[in-house]
Amino acid sequence: MLVAVASYFISSTAKENTSAATPTTPTEPTRISDNGFPVSPFRANEGGTKTAADGQTRIGYTASCDDAVRAAINYISADSIAAEGWDNREKTLKHVLASNDYSEKYIESFRSSALNEGFVAEASLFEVPIFNLTNCESGKTATVAVAQRIETDAYKIGDKTVPASVDIRMAEQHLLWENEDWKLDLSSPYSRPETQLLYRGNMKEPSSAKEILGDLFTDSEGNPLSRDGWTELAR
Repeated sequence: MLVAVASYFISSTAKENTSAATPTTPTEPTRISDNGFPVSPFRANEGGTKTAADGQTRIGYTASCDDAVRAAINYISADSIAAEGWDNREKTLKHVLASNDYSEKYIESFRSSALNEGFVAEASLFEVPIFNLTNCESGKTATVAVAQRIETDAYKIGDKTVPASVDIRMAEQHLLWENEDWKLDLSSPYSRPETQLLYRGNMKEPSSAKEILGDLFTDSEGNPLSRDGWTELAR
């Protein structure tokens, strides 16, 4: 999830070295994709026992690490802002976010942006849907990095119009097991994996998915970054 609505308005190409110990994958992949990643048996929008109020987000998972990955992937679409259907969007956020002050402030920021400012941003998986389970303890906590795409409509700040833009980046989803479901925990220290890259408005336009992948796995000095632990969803 985004840390705060303000992150939509800030562009950065800084890359931090946040590599951890050797990552693990939940269920052993069985083949390699055309993009060079092991292919997981998981697919987007699968898992869970029911659909949230927005009619899209899957909820109701088991305490397993497999389901922690499914939740992290499926919750991305809930991280969207728009006045249309806001009541159901808010109900969905209230379900997928952990119960704490951070979540309440997050929802308030989204509500203000959607209803008062008319801000529209839709979050989804990147075209090559890859994830990295960096840690998990079944029924307790998990951290899953996911490649995300965020499309933002043009909006105004005073007399200035900010053009529509596309963000493509890796972002960590921190989860905890709460009330018999996996929840996104915004109170956890937020970090972006070292492969984080933003494509913003007039800065650098997204090109082909394979070209973007090359950029995502290249550091600021042009050195290749390890793809170990990254897995592609089945499609």
